[in-house]
Amino acid sequence: MNIKDLSKLLEQSNGEEEVISTLKDDSLVSNIEFWEVSDLILKMSDIAKKQILYDRELCEKLKIKDFNYNKIISTMSTEMLAQILEDTDLVKNTLGLSESWVCDLIKSLEDDGTKERLMQSYEISDRYQIELISTFGTKKKTGLILHNEEFSESDIAEILKTFKPEELRNFLEKNKKFCNNKEIYPYSIVSKLESKEQIEFVKLLLDMDINLMEKKEILAILNDDVKAEIDANEFPDELKKALSMKKKYSSQIFLDLERDLEDYRGLDRLIEVIPNEYTEAEKEKFMKLCEICPDITVGSLLYGRSTYFSSGREYLEAEKWISSVIDSLDSTYSKAQKMAVIDNAIGKRISYSPDFDTEVFNKHDSRALWRIISSGYGVCNGIANVEKYIFDRVGIDSEIVSGEAHAFLKIKDIELPLANGEMVRGNTILDPTWNLANNRFGCRPANFCIDYEKAREGDINSEGIDSEAHKNDEQLQDATLKLEDKSLRALFTSVGLADKEGQFPAKDLVKKSNAIHELYANNPAKNVEAQFLLLAEKCPEFISCQNESMQMLSNILLNNENLKFNKCVVDRVYDKTDENRRPFMYVYIDSDELGRKFYLADKEQGKFIESPEEKFTERFECYDRDLERTKGVRPWEAEEQKKETQDLSKSSEAMDIKEEEER
Repeated sequence: MNIKDLSKLLEQSNGEEEVISTLKDDSLVSNIEFWEVSDLILKMSDIAKKQILYDRELCEKLKIKDFNYNKIISTMSTEMLAQILEDTDLVKNTLGLSESWVCDLIKSLEDDGTKERLMQSYEISDRYQIELISTFGTKKKTGLILHNEEFSESDIAEILKTFKPEELRNFLEKNKKFCNNKEIYPYSIVSKLESKEQIEFVKLLLDMDINLMEKKEILAILNDDVKAEIDANEFPDELKKALSMKKKYSSQIFLDLERDLEDYRGLDRLIEVIPNEYTEAEKEKFMKLCEICPDITVGSLLYGRSTYFSSGREYLEAEKWISSVIDSLDSTYSKAQKMAVIDNAIGKRISYSPDFDTEVFNKHDSRALWRIISSGYGVCNGIANVEKYIFDRVGIDSEIVSGEAHAFLKIKDIELPLANGEMVRGNTILDPTWNLANNRFGCRPANFCIDYEKAREGDINSEGIDSEAHKNDEQLQDATLKLEDKSLRALFTSVGLADKEGQFPAKDLVKKSNAIHELYANNPAKNVEAQFLLLAEKCPEFISCQNESMQMLSNILLNNENLKFNKCVVDRVYDKTDENRRPFMYVYIDSDELGRKFYLADKEQGKFIESPEEKFTERFECYDRDLERTKGVRPWEAEEQKKETQDLSKSSEAMDIKEEEER
């Protein structure tokens, strides 16, 4: 029997039962292909189709594939389809339908309650959930949007774009507070609409209960064909300017620095720019724009490929600071002198991110060039990028080089002075991150113009462990130039960062610290308190530059033979009541004379204050990742006797300051 015979049989009164019976007989259907059988089944009633789907032996005999099952089920009535879909075991395990096919089948149903129940039964993933929810009725969609806390801004936008223009208008007007809290902006939804829907929505715009700037944003991001169809005379002058904007992407506009920059006022959210290649004239105009639109998005490139974002406000603040540094450079300075001033200025301005390597660390903020300068916080590759950017501005050739989980600068074709007065030219290494603490406290920068051999020596700690922070034989084998100590001191003297004998300002700090140690040799409590006051005197902003202050305390101020501690920990914790988990610097001391002492760097009072142990441990907690590294043991709970400090920049190079005392 062939497929034509079966088709004719199907047309008879009891044809479906006879066809199914015939299909079970191998001798009768041996020459029929599975796709022919599939087409035959599609002509059957829902009852017959269901009977075949549940006959596993017959399905295997006929070699029906999963895509055929999907095709068969999709031709059923919505009532029968719902019945089939209720049997999740049949659909998922027996028929083996994929999630995307299941989602499509559920979407074809009419009842929202059934759809939602099936969506939960099949545990539809986030990838398909929003697509499915978008087929619900407006009332159901609105309820889910307003009460499902797991929906992201983009999820909500995808659902809202399926509303009819009048429905969308009503939602935006009635749920302003919700939209503001979720950062759902009218333009972001309208930008996703098809041109036909945009035209219908614009007809409602003038009478819509939203502010003028929101209307301006909507008109600016309309599709070009929609703008061409709109009669601009219907709108006030402020909105006409928005209509003249050229659309860039779905929710962005092109920036034309030649037009009246005031036209962009209020359109901050629609502007995203990467200004690295701007000329000085363009940069000047762009800075004026940042004054008008402080919340525009300004992108900076890292390694020439990854983009990190700052705001226009941050760009403006950072560029003004950069200009002040560049303007401070004497026109007669050599490139080496300029490098010294710039590296020192970065150390005075920027600190290593105090929440680095914690569960709340924001890797984007710490690598966004202008945000780093504005906030004062970054990590190694971000800080290196800042210094490179300024070097580029003053004609110093450099590139960012990476070792093992660390980034720094290779300075290329630079001329450096030797101790004998001769000049040599070549490539050298400058590590701005490992210089941060030294520059902040006026120490000799130990990682300024060093050769590859010296850089690799610094990677090895006192226990002989090699961090390989600077290991990069391929890119650094030609970095053979270095400044000897005498030449480095002379260089920093020449730009006013060391005295005429080549001594750095930190020498005075060491002398004062040692004098305190001698004065309170028999009073460790007074000694510690005086060292804290000395830190605040030398660096009033010590609380904001936590990593550098922790290094100063651990390596210098609290590192003296007169302080016979069993244990001294300089570390970070967070306030349990702070949902943002911002870091606090603290010092924990365990000694025979003092007992157990906790000192907190209080941000409100701007100084270290002693905190009772019970009060401290009740209020503060260690970060999860810090606890992971210590197998759940808090520093004050550990029994071993040692001195600890949390060096976030991973520097194994102690602050080069002790030798200043001896000079």
